[in-house]
Amino acid sequence: MRPRFFAENLDEDIRVMLLAQIRNLWTHASTAIEGNTLTLGDTAFVLEEGLTIAGKPLRDHQEIYGHAKGIEVIYRLLKVDRLREADIFALHRVVLTDAIIDIYKPVGAWKTDAHFTTGR
Repeated sequence: MRPRFFAENLDEDIRVMLLAQIRNLWTHASTAIEGNTLTLGDTAFVLEEGLTIAGKPLRDHQEIYGHAKGIEVIYRLLKVDRLREADIFALHRVVLTDAIIDIYKPVGAWKTDAHFTTGR
């Protein structure tokens, strides 16, 4: 049995607003950790209005869009009974907005090159 989505029983208007706020907060916090310079207000503006912030790097805007698209994929996946490999790859593709095409490091597919880790 699939767990219930926490917002399933809310009125549609309230659910849409709540999920947008969660998306904005989650996107801002996650990208800020990685050095994104957009504020929470900037993040909300970019996602809700589809405009850019003057003087801010394009890369910061792309990260915001990629992360927010990833959250939308996660919201959709909350409604499925079984997670598939294709779902994981779809999430990977939308999050990596700045991906360089490289056959050894495919976006939305399994890595094909060796990955070495060391520890002490």
